[in-house]
Amino acid sequence: MVTHSRRSVRLLVVPLVALLAAACEHNLGPGTPGGGGGGGVGPPLGAATGYGILAGTAVSCVTGGAIAADVGVSPGAAITGFPPCTLTGARHAADANAAAGQAALTITYDSLVALPCGTTIVADLGGTTITPGVYCSASSVGVTGAVTLDGQGNANALFVIKAGSTLTTAGSVVLSNGTQAKNVWWQVGSSATLGTASAWRGNIAALTSITLNDNANLLGRALARNGGITLGTNNTIALP
Repeated sequence: MVTHSRRSVRLLVVPLVALLAAACEHNLGPGTPGGGGGGGVGPPLGAATGYGILAGTAVSCVTGGAIAADVGVSPGAAITGFPPCTLTGARHAADANAAAGQAALTITYDSLVALPCGTTIVADLGGTTITPGVYCSASSVGVTGAVTLDGQGNANALFVIKAGSTLTTAGSVVLSNGTQAKNVWWQVGSSATLGTASAWRGNIAALTSITLNDNANLLGRALARNGGITLGTNNTIALP
């Protein structure tokens, strides 16, 4: 019969506890309802990383817009309104860079769609506070007023909000308790519209189109796979 001293048992138990703790930590994924404040790995961006705007058919801007990132379109080639709107990054119209960005966006979008739902959205998110996790609506997602994303002290807290059809806003996103815009994703099954003067945070990945009405601003990315991206007057987009 094999015997162990108390000291040898302690040496075996401590590493085992550490391994179990690590395993639990890495199992805190975005599919957990509410997320428990856990972190998570966001979808890959790859060649789309530098784009503040990436469209499938066309990009247009009326006036006063300022894009602090690259602007691209593929397979379409139309980028209009620059100037009078301005951009600090590069312009890519139907070139290899934009095509690579769209290929990466497809992977990003499909990764978001594949994430299992943690919490079902049953009402307008305005006036609510949500914690890290994956939130889903089979149809549209609306935000009237402010929605607060509470990271619970975790700078890696991941938020994914999935709309089966449209995203329509008339308000703002408030980031609190460590939440970072780069870790916020809005996956939209058709088209997204940021209402007038909306203060939006996070990356929008839409299957069809994205519209920013006058004075709407975005800290994140506007990424449309198959349609266009339309800016009004005095819109700003900056990478998170």
